[in-house]
Amino acid sequence: MALTAEVTTLEENRVRLDVSVPQDEVRKEMDKAVRKLAREVRIPGFRAGKVPPQVVLQRIGRDAVVEEMLRKALGEWYSEAVSDAGLAPIDDPELDLDRVPEEGDLQFTATVQVRPTATLGEYRGLEVGKADPEVPEGALEEQLEALRTRAARLTPVERPAQTGDFVVIDFEGHSGGKKLRTAGARDYLAQLGGGRLVPEFDEKLTGASTGDVLTFPVTYGEGDARGELSGRTVDYTVTVKMVQERVLPELDDDFALENTEFETIDEVRADLQKQLEEVAGKSADELFRRMVIDAAVANATVEVPQVMVDRRVGSILNQTAQQLPQGVSFEQYLAATSQTIDGLIEELRPDAEMAIRRELVVEAIADAEGIEVTDEQIEEQVRSDAEATGRAADRLLHELQHHGGWETLRGDLRIKRAVDMLIESATAIPMARAEAREKLWTPEAEREKAGAGGSAGKLWTPGDPQ
Repeated sequence: MALTAEVTTLEENRVRLDVSVPQDEVRKEMDKAVRKLAREVRIPGFRAGKVPPQVVLQRIGRDAVVEEMLRKALGEWYSEAVSDAGLAPIDDPELDLDRVPEEGDLQFTATVQVRPTATLGEYRGLEVGKADPEVPEGALEEQLEALRTRAARLTPVERPAQTGDFVVIDFEGHSGGKKLRTAGARDYLAQLGGGRLVPEFDEKLTGASTGDVLTFPVTYGEGDARGELSGRTVDYTVTVKMVQERVLPELDDDFALENTEFETIDEVRADLQKQLEEVAGKSADELFRRMVIDAAVANATVEVPQVMVDRRVGSILNQTAQQLPQGVSFEQYLAATSQTIDGLIEELRPDAEMAIRRELVVEAIADAEGIEVTDEQIEEQVRSDAEATGRAADRLLHELQHHGGWETLRGDLRIKRAVDMLIESATAIPMARAEAREKLWTPEAEREKAGAGGSAGKLWTPGDPQ
């Protein structure tokens, strides 16, 4: 399509697009709209879907066809104009279209807010504190205990069930005299206090013995993911078929031989310690990486539009809702965490804004460094990822190229290279030295002190001793 768009920069990161759509393109879209309406309208004397276009125009009028055409085409024309202009909108546009002429090109304007550009300060050669890798105290024992738990066996016991025990139960639920399909199971194994049972089940089964039959109601909240249970009070009958306790094995050489690739428990300990140290090293590297980015952000200037923060918070909330366990609504999650939706939104705003600020600064660094990613480099990355995940590289390439992921990956790789450059140019210094720098006297701090009644001293310079 040969549409043209003239871009005018406005205040507050807004731009106006004056778009001109060629007459031939408008006619093509009008024809599509007429054919679509012809399949939908019912006109006496014509079979469904067989109404000639000229009859459609006569019957419903040009205005209705124009409205149908614009419903689909205007958004596509706007998207193409934005893409051709290389803009990155952050909000819905304000579209202004006076009329669709019967002859000649169609003209419309779109005013939209775009991503702001950060003004960079110093970002190369930053000196940033890096923590020494440190394995948390007790981490090795936790790993060993996790191994024991995975190797544990369940043994039946002749006593009432306790928290931590496993019970085998049959249960069924009725509501309004009707047996509910989603409220029953046989030979169901669950751990008391393990988080898989609703609180009423945990409470009633604790203290129960093999052979006991329990009856009790459970009320489910509105919006429960299991639609059949939503808002209902269900009367359950539960039969305890077995109570089992978990028996943990001893951590000895026999345990190592039976449950690991090693022959002695000392070898198991050594391997786990090595893994923990590797994780600690990666954690220290990741913290350093983040601190370098934040140092570059601190030296830059960028205003983050409120709409970007609002949308990022909305995205976080949606992800949180999708990750909740089955049957737990977002309202139940808020109640369980003693939060309100407004309070949670306000809590998320600072982190959301900082994440956006980091992105904008790194994007500006990529621009300043002239970082580009070629199609060949994208393909190389895709093939590497496919090999690592066992997927077919050609199929993955096809999916990316034909389903909109190609340019997204190009942007991701470009940002990654900018961050890598930033990290490689930075100098790691001991964390204690970095923390001491934060306490150094600065002209700003001295002015604040003087303004509060303190005395002004000599000007601090980077070369002065601490």
